[in-house]
Order: sequence, then structure tokens, then C-alpha cells
Amino acid sequence: MKKNLKKPRQGGLYYHESAYSLELARGASHIASMLSAATQEAAVQEVLQEFVAAHGTPTLEAFCWLLAERLEKRGCAVGAMKARGFDAACLAQELACAG
Repeated sequence: MKKNLKKPRQGGLYYHESAYSLELARGASHIASMLSAATQEAAVQEVLQEFVAAHGTPTLEAFCWLLAERLEKRGCAVGAMKARGFDAACLAQELACAG
């Protein structure tokens, strides 16, 4: 897990929120619908893998932060914590090994 949970610059977040609004809404809904912490963690992993497959890793950090904010608004603290603490480098290694 990441140790540095620094929020991305605010100016860029507005752009990313606009650009990825559909993915954010769908992902937050999917994650928040899970009943246990384990299934929420798996859903976070799934949503982020789909995002990387569609958009690559350069904007993954901003997407994670925005996803976490949406999950917090839905009352899904566990999912928000997992999204905010997601390690993009670990996902990149997993995808490289799988490909």
C-alpha cells in the first residue's frame, strides 16, 4: 500500500472529474453495493483494473482520489480507504506479468 496519501492538485481534479464522470459513478455504485470488506476490496481492484485498461496509468492517482471522495459521500468508508490507498505501481506490475 502507498504510504504517501497526498491529494493531487485541485486544478487537475476538476478536469479528471469531468472526463471520468461515468467511470466514477459506475465504480462508486459497484463498490458501495458490496456487503463485506473483502468484496469491496475486490470491487475496488476490479474498477481500477478496468480504468487502467481503458485509460492507462498516468491519471490513475487522480481517479483513485476522486473515487474515494465519491465513496465517502455514499458512506462507504472501507471502499474509500482502499481506493485512496491503492498502489498503482503494484497494479502495473500485475498487468505486466499477466500480459
